[in-house]
Amino acid sequence: MQHTVVVIKYGGHAMDKPELSAAFASDLALLHKQGMRFVIVHGGGPQISTLLQRLNIESRFADGLRITDQATMEAVEMVLCGQVNKAVVNELTRQGTPAAGISGRDGGLLQARIKDPLLGLVGTVENVNPALPHTLLDAGFVPVVAPVASGPEGQALNINADTAAGALAGALKAEYFVLISDVPGVLDAHGRLITTLTRTEANTLRQSNVITGGMIPKVEACLYALEKGCQHALILDGRAPSSLRRYLLDDDHLGTVINS
Repeated sequence: MQHTVVVIKYGGHAMDKPELSAAFASDLALLHKQGMRFVIVHGGGPQISTLLQRLNIESRFADGLRITDQATMEAVEMVLCGQVNKAVVNELTRQGTPAAGISGRDGGLLQARIKDPLLGLVGTVENVNPALPHTLLDAGFVPVVAPVASGPEGQALNINADTAAGALAGALKAEYFVLISDVPGVLDAHGRLITTLTRTEANTLRQSNVITGGMIPKVEACLYALEKGCQHALILDGRAPSSLRRYLLDDDHLGTVINS
C-alpha cells in the first residue's frame, strides 16, 4: 500500500460528531504512517444550513444540490473554506497527520462553469489542475480541500462535495476513491444494501426513482472517477467503527462498490 493515493470525500455525521471524527482522524493517521497518501475533500451541508438559518436565508435544494444565490454563496464560502476546512485540518493535526487546508480556488485547482441557471452559483467542474495537491502530497502533507471553485469570471461557485471529490480522484488517477457519509451505501427499493453496482444498474435504479436526492451525485461522482482512471470507487458508511481502515487494510466488504 506504499504510495497508494486515496481520495476521500468526507461528510455527514462521520464529520460532525466528535467521536466519529476523532476515530476517522486516528485511522487515517495509522494509514498515513504506513505510506498511504490521502487527499480529503470535505462537505459541510449541515454547518451551511445552520449559518443560513441564523442569517434568515432559506435553504432550498434540487436533485440533491443546494440552490445558491449570492448571499448563500458568501455563507457557503465562509463555512467551507473557513470553519469546516480548518476544523478538519486541526483534527488530523491533533492525531499527528500533517495536513494543509486549501480550497478549489487555490492554485487553479477547480475551474467550473454554471451548472444550471436555476441553481444559481452552483458549478460543474470543467477542469482540474492537480499541481497543488501533488506538491503537498510530495511534501508529506494531506491536502484538505474545500469544494469551492472559480467560475469563468473568477466568481466563487459552489460545487457539490461528492462531485468535486470524484473530479479530483479522476485527475489524480487515484487507486481508491472513497465516499464517506452517513448512509450504509446504495439501497434497493426494499431498503437493502446493494454491495456492488455497475453503471447500467445505477442508471436503471435512478430511472426507477430508487436512487434519488443526495445519492445521485454520489453515484455519479464514483462513475466519473472510474471513467477518468481511478481504480476503485466505494460509498462507505462513516458511522461504522473504523470503516476506512477496515476497507483499506482488512479488505472488509463494506458499503457499495461501484464498477464502471
